[in-house]
Amino acid sequence: MTDAPWTYTVLGASAIFTEELAPIFGGIAVHEGELRLMPLIVAIAFGGWIATALLYAVGRLKWETIRRRFPRTRATGTVALRVVRRNPLTASFFVRFAFGLRIVLPMASGAARVPLYVFLPVSLVGSLVWTAVFTLVGYVAGEAAVQAIGHLGTAGEIAGAVVVTIAVFAFLRWQRRRRERKSERRAMARRADAARAKDDVR
Repeated sequence: MTDAPWTYTVLGASAIFTEELAPIFGGIAVHEGELRLMPLIVAIAFGGWIATALLYAVGRLKWETIRRRFPRTRATGTVALRVVRRNPLTASFFVRFAFGLRIVLPMASGAARVPLYVFLPVSLVGSLVWTAVFTLVGYVAGEAAVQAIGHLGTAGEIAGAVVVTIAVFAFLRWQRRRRERKSERRAMARRADAARAKDDVR
């Protein structure tokens, strides 16, 4: 990575898609002296926050349209809406932490008409905290890797490369399983909707 404005811009813009990977790899790059800490945290935090603000707007304007057009999202959307209505302040703070609901939860906040003066500042604070936490995870991982390699020499470099490779494959496998679980939940929601529709017909 190069310490250039476009690097921080790309990391910030991709945070909503890459999720924890952006701050973790950014933290490793900070440890290696390739990036600076504060610009990294600000870029990723604001990138994620802007994305959640846009999702909030979509939910506020198009919630029912989305539910009608994508029936498989109804079950997840209903859960998210209940969470937001129970505690809008907490929901606004945790939009970046909510694993599996990072797209739906800010949309549900918009649909629930959480006031902008609540959602925007609270979600920004949550995004800053989330980014700082996972950047620290990356920084600590980089420090641990450097210490291990320093103790083990050339053998450590080889072992480190193997470990990183295994970690990448493990992460990809975990992502695939997560997508499969999501697909299963959506299929169950579709079946439940179909069953309810049949009951209504009867």
